[in-house]
Order: sequence, then structure tokens, then C-alpha cells
Amino acid sequence: MTLGFGIVGTGMIARFHAAAIKEIRGTKLIGCFNATYAKAERFAQEHGCVAYPDLAQLLANPAVDVVTICTPSGAHLEPGRAAAKAKKHLLVEKP
Repeated sequence: MTLGFGIVGTGMIARFHAAAIKEIRGTKLIGCFNATYAKAERFAQEHGCVAYPDLAQLLANPAVDVVTICTPSGAHLEPGRAAAKAKKHLLVEKP
């Protein structure tokens, strides 16, 4: 079984998460979301996943099992809450 990951926020820390996901057997980076879609597109091209223009679309993908929140620390609540409501596992780092 492969665990599919979605990344919310595609800044510097997201690159570390993407690299870690790539190294863990049985995981795959499925998609990403960023409030600035162009940034999500660049990240997706770099990491071989799909950029989503809307968080709800990423969360609706049944292949996404785990969502890692890589937004700035003050912006964790809303995407984390949305992922929990979508019944996704969460990874949220506290600075």
C-alpha cells in the first residue's frame, strides 16, 4: 500500500518535506497547493506532482491520505482544519 501525500504551502520547508517523502518507501507525493497558484505549479514541476488551484480540490483527491502543512506558522489553522474535516491524516510542524 502506498500512502499519498499532499503538501499545503510550497515555500522552503515544503522542499524538505518533498525530499523526505521521496526517501520513504511506500509513500508518494500526489499534489500540492499554494495560495499563489504559479508557485504551486513550479513546485509541482520540480517534484513530479500535481498543482491544485484550490485546497478543496487537493483534499477531495482520494489518493491523498496525508496532508503536510508547510504554510507559515501563523497560517496553519485553516488548512489543517480543512484537512481534518476531509478526514486526512495531518503533519503540522510547530516552529
